Amino acid sequence: ILGSGEVADDASPRLAETRRGLLRLRAQLTSVMEGFLRGKEADRVLQDKLITTRNDRYVLLLKAEHRGQLPGIIHGSSGSGASLFVEPLPAVELNNDIVSLQDEERREVIRILRELTGRVGDRADDLGEAAAVLGELDAVQAMALLARDMDAVAPEIVEDGRLELVAARHPLLMPPLAERLGIDRRARGGPVPVSLRVGFGDPVMVISGPNTGGKTVALKTTGLLALMAQCGLHVPAAPGSLLPVFRRIYADIGDEQSIATNLSTFSAHLAAIVEMTRDLAAPALVLLDEVGAGTDPTEGGALGVAIVDHFRQHGAMVVATTHHGLMKAYAQSTPGVACASFGYEPETYAPTYRLTLGAPGRSLALEMAERLGLPAPVVADARARRDDKEAQAEALLARLEKEQAELLREQARIEVERQEVAAARERAETLEREIQAKKRREVEVFARELKRRGEEAERKAAEAIRAAVERLEKAQKVASAAPRLRTEAVKAIRDAQSEVLNDPELQVAPEDQELPQAPIAVGARVRVKSLGLVGELIALLAHGEAEVAISGKRLRVPMGELVALAGKPPATSGERSGIHPHSGAGSRGARGAQTAEVNLVGLTVDEALPRVDKLLDDAAMADRRQVRVIHGFGQGRLRKAVAALLEGHPHVAAWRAGAAGEGGGGVTVVELKE
Repeated sequence: ILGSGEVADDASPRLAETRRGLLRLRAQLTSVMEGFLRGKEADRVLQDKLITTRNDRYVLLLKAEHRGQLPGIIHGSSGSGASLFVEPLPAVELNNDIVSLQDEERREVIRILRELTGRVGDRADDLGEAAAVLGELDAVQAMALLARDMDAVAPEIVEDGRLELVAARHPLLMPPLAERLGIDRRARGGPVPVSLRVGFGDPVMVISGPNTGGKTVALKTTGLLALMAQCGLHVPAAPGSLLPVFRRIYADIGDEQSIATNLSTFSAHLAAIVEMTRDLAAPALVLLDEVGAGTDPTEGGALGVAIVDHFRQHGAMVVATTHHGLMKAYAQSTPGVACASFGYEPETYAPTYRLTLGAPGRSLALEMAERLGLPAPVVADARARRDDKEAQAEALLARLEKEQAELLREQARIEVERQEVAAARERAETLEREIQAKKRREVEVFARELKRRGEEAERKAAEAIRAAVERLEKAQKVASAAPRLRTEAVKAIRDAQSEVLNDPELQVAPEDQELPQAPIAVGARVRVKSLGLVGELIALLAHGEAEVAISGKRLRVPMGELVALAGKPPATSGERSGIHPHSGAGSRGARGAQTAEVNLVGLTVDEALPRVDKLLDDAAMADRRQVRVIHGFGQGRLRKAVAALLEGHPHVAAWRAGAAGEGGGGVTVVELKE
């Protein structure tokens, strides 16, 4: 069933099929009817070009004077008789089919509803319980929403009969509820909260004060909040409010006079009070508005005192309002009876709606009359007619009220100062706590930083010691192995030299004659005197050095070691010896036992560093004092990596960048230890 109350199309397959058929037939019928509307004679014979229904059948509006010009069934006429509702003959069959399907649809809907009703009936008990629970949940939600709108609190329920309302407000005077109930409170604003205490040794409170000053609202607020609490509702008051549980709550508020029942104001009030005395069951709350009013003031005052005291003696809590002097005197002189009054502005006599406990209030009848516009002579005459004793009492009461008002203002000023002092003390204590906390945080931060720096220094010192120990151990190992390695290296070099010297291809032939002393040119056949080897001079280098090719190997030697020979340079021997003084990119696979330099150009750092380390080891074993590392310029990565390797290396005494004739910054010249 849809939210609109209709049965959904898919409630059953039959209903879905029936409704699809209806849609199809209605579309066909609409097409037929629109054909008549588009006909040539439509404007002349039809009253309106629209399709309507009559008796659940689609019809057209035909002008009465043309009734014979549209064959069909007439289903009636308009109220004026000028139009006829005609069902054209071509539409009759379609209308009949639609009516038939509508009947079928109606029967299927009834069947579905009966089936659903039966299912609901089978679960009637469960649904009843669910409805009851939903009702309770709805009530709880309503209570919560009401409490939110009233800004209400949960009062403390007490068993000792105390009643205390703190900043209580009448719900109907609060803007949210007043707006919901259509009560215009915009001009007046929110209610003035009222606070009262009854039952703290005084089960009766007599409230006096000016007319329209708030006495009746205080009574209604007290009774309504007591009932709300006993219904489980939160009350519109401040935290700290106390409410007892009453067996009965009685109220005589307002004017109940009635001509029909022959009741005057006085008799109506008295009839209600008589009913209260008969039904009284303690603990009870009795609310009496203007008790003893509506009759002679003297007798009314005495009667009011007697009624209030009767309820007090029978254990009821009583809150009563009055203008009678006897009632005010009773409240001040009787143990267990408290007095309170609503205040007013001394200059304008406008009500403040604030309840003051412990003092009676003036009714201000003459002042209110003057304020409301009663002619001044009338008010003056009324003042003159008062009894002297009454006038003196009123004057004394006015003076007491003025002094009390001044006392209250002084108390309020002292309270404000006390709160300011307390707030200043709290701010000072808070500031002191913040300062101490800040100091603690700073000390903790300093201590953590000091500890961190100490740990960092210890870590760095430990790393430095460990590195020094490792270097020392490595140096010791190298130093201990140096004599052995040197001996092995010298032996290997001598063996290699012996092998080379014994190579027939490298021997100086007898016919090789030294040429007279003359400058040796590139391409000349030369002999290296220190090695006794013959080769070809291929380059003249700086600093008096030359580059000689011997058996396909390049050797860098001083020019003074070369002797020019006659004849052509010898052919290469297929690189059988493997000895070459240079180690560059073109000779990476050769042995480096006698290398004096290494060419790293084109290599990565990972490829280059092992070659440098091997060069240093080979040079140390060959007892060399200087080697050259050719790394090129580039981005400086190889140069930095080589410098890092040389730092602390056991064979290295010092290193420097190459001079202008040594390759400049693209070469590092390394001095080895002795």
